[in-house]
Amino acid sequence: MRTIARLFILFAICPIGITFADTQPASPNTVLTPTEVVHIVIDALKSNDSEKNDNGIATVFEFASPSNKSVTGPLERFATMIKRGYGDMLNHVDSEFGEIDIENNTALQAVWLTSSSGVKTGYVFQLGKQTSGKNAGMWMTESVLPLGTRKPKGQSI
Repeated sequence: MRTIARLFILFAICPIGITFADTQPASPNTVLTPTEVVHIVIDALKSNDSEKNDNGIATVFEFASPSNKSVTGPLERFATMIKRGYGDMLNHVDSEFGEIDIENNTALQAVWLTSSSGVKTGYVFQLGKQTSGKNAGMWMTESVLPLGTRKPKGQSI
């Protein structure tokens, strides 16, 4: 009986989660949590379309903090940086999220992205809750640091 109850709850909750994920705003706002921001950014990188003006990269740039943009922008420069230095993030096939660590106005989130060849590359996303200006109260990406790669099982180094 417990198994049936768990399945009922699972099926009752899943459509809500899918609907929620599909309706995520594509712009920063004060309602989004750091976890939601990282998921939006990762989804944008996964579905980047270079034939549509790199729409995924543009979303990632929109979620970059003002201090991040001052170093990496404008958008064209940011897109080149992503393609040359973080190309494995684009069009990845799977992602795994570690526990998020939030302390005051800083959040750290580890994410492992799997390429189509099965290589997993890890990154730590550092988000900051903006305290002033037009983005006050919004969680935005301050930096992304590489963690390294993991080879698919069965491959030697």
